[in-house]
Amino acid sequence: MASKVRVNLTLDEALVAQAKAAGVNLSAVAEEAIRFRTRAEEMRIWSEQNREAVAAWNKRIEEEGLWSDGLRLF
Repeated sequence: MASKVRVNLTLDEALVAQAKAAGVNLSAVAEEAIRFRTRAEEMRIWSEQNREAVAAWNKRIEEEGLWSDGLRLF
């Protein structure tokens, strides 16, 4: 298990009360949401940084096809 660090968050009071009443683990939800959002941002950055290379690769495949085109049975 990764080590944990204590952080301060400011959340809507009514939402926190509602979550607690429902038995929601706020730390677990926050961690999951931060992990999801961080991964999405990393993918966006990667896509942006590699946009030209991906476009060039797609153009090459469009023009030349794939090496396996003659081998596919479908």
